Amino acid sequence: MASCKLGHIYIVDTVLTKPPKEKFALCVCVAEGYFIWINTNAAPHGLDQLEISAGCHELIKHDSHIDLSRLVKHPDWELDSAKEFPCISVAMCKEIIARIDDGLDLLPPRHAEIIKANLNSLLG
Repeated sequence: MASCKLGHIYIVDTVLTKPPKEKFALCVCVAEGYFIWINTNAAPHGLDQLEISAGCHELIKHDSHIDLSRLVKHPDWELDSAKEFPCISVAMCKEIIARIDDGLDLLPPRHAEIIKANLNSLLG
């Protein structure tokens, strides 16, 4: 399954965390294989986080945070066993784009533009 779908959320068993564990990963760029993670808690640095509410997607069972401070590129072998879930809603797309438009501190501007361009393509 190394090919992913834009805007879909995946559960990826990853070694990119310490210790390795399952992460919710939102595909934001198919061409480059970029994802952003959805975390229960905001990143410790507290920057470039978007709080999302429980129920905004079938996987989100409690209030969580989308970490917009970095892009993640999972190895193909992790994506091969990832579980795919439906695309995020139009509302969530717009929230992510609005958060980027508000300004980010850590994410490089070119990465922010990649996320915005791809999510805008989902809005039609």
